Amino acid sequence: MHTGGTGDIFGPDYNAHRNELRRLQDYVNLYGKRSLEFEPGSRWAYSNYGFLLLGLVIEKVSGESYYDYVRDNIYKPAGMTSTGSEPEDLFVPNRSIAYTRLGGGDAWHPNTDTLPYRGTSAGGGYSTVEDLLRFADALTQHKLLDARHLDLLVDGDSSLVDGQKRSYGSGGRTWDGVKYFGHNGGYPGMNGDLEISLESGYVIAVLANMDPPAAQRISEFIGSRLPEK
Repeated sequence: MHTGGTGDIFGPDYNAHRNELRRLQDYVNLYGKRSLEFEPGSRWAYSNYGFLLLGLVIEKVSGESYYDYVRDNIYKPAGMTSTGSEPEDLFVPNRSIAYTRLGGGDAWHPNTDTLPYRGTSAGGGYSTVEDLLRFADALTQHKLLDARHLDLLVDGDSSLVDGQKRSYGSGGRTWDGVKYFGHNGGYPGMNGDLEISLESGYVIAVLANMDPPAAQRISEFIGSRLPEK
């Protein structure tokens, strides 16, 4: 719910050690001794590190690597054949090159010198819009979560943080009275957005190999123009 006070992972330490961070545990070795930013549960603040820790929880509970577990229990059941987090130095067919303008100048250039060794449970993997649709379908058809846990993902529980009810790992929005849940993500040279509506049945999936908010602009354009049903 991003209420643990565990903070972010990006900054000078990440830039200095990004090529050394090869396992989820490596991030804990780097960041694990710092103090909490606030008392857990007292407020909300987006935390990449919190979701990295959730990946480690998966490893502890399952006895498998995070990558093997999500491959076998999410990607395969959902039929996602073009999704993963393989290391950047491993050839992956059709993996796109991301282009950014960040770092000075108006020219687009590859973001290669900013990338981590591989994606983590906090993000940084690769996919296709077709696979994101398969994920949305598997989720809403209860192939991945039962109805009660899907409700926690969409609406959260009864607890309030900062006076608001928080969902478990997803964001919510409304376009023209139609409620959506999902998540967007961004990094220099890449942007993605997945929005799912249980009410209308619409799924909006947009990916871009350009700086944010390239994909989110398109998602906003589509979502604000779709009819209610």
